[in-house]
Formats: sequence, C-alpha cells, structure tokens
Amino acid sequence: MLKKNMIKAYQNNATLKKQSDLSTSTHQGHTNPKNQQQKENKNEKDLYRSDQDEKLIKDYHYAKFQKNLDQIQNNQSLQSLIEKDEWSEDDIKTLLANFR
Repeated sequence: MLKKNMIKAYQNNATLKKQSDLSTSTHQGHTNPKNQQQKENKNEKDLYRSDQDEKLIKDYHYAKFQKNLDQIQNNQSLQSLIEKDEWSEDDIKTLLANFR
C-alpha cells in the first residue's frame, strides 16, 4: 500500500509541473497548445532513460523511505521525545541528531 502511495506522489508531482508549465505558457500568450503538448511529452520522456530506469529509481527511493521510516519507528529515544509535553534545547538537539 505504501509503495502505491509513493508512486502516486511521483505522479502528482509530475502533474503539478505540467500545470505550472501550462500556466506560464498562457501568460506568454504566443504559444500554440499543440506545440506545448509536444514539449511536455518530450520533457516527460527525458526524465528517465527507460521504463526500467524509472522503476529502479522509484524502487530505490521507496526503499530509502522504508528504511528511514523503520529507523524512526524503532528509535526509543525518539519515541520518548514524542511523548514529552515540553522540549528543552537538549531534546531538540537529540531530535535533530536522530534525523541526521
């Protein structure tokens, strides 16, 4: 389930980029929509060399996310910090050290 969410996030990010590109081109006023669509398709193709590269990169990022999530969930010092009501400066330093 989490892997599907990560892939969906990548797709949403690509959609946001397309929308921002379209809004920029409409402000210029001289871009042909057909040419704009061709540019978007070319940019989308240039992002990854192949479908296999895309899959490998997304799997790598997902694995990295899973590793970080596991480290955070199984870290006792971090859990004790989360349960505290108020944090001191030492607590904040400990928190930042855990995220590095």
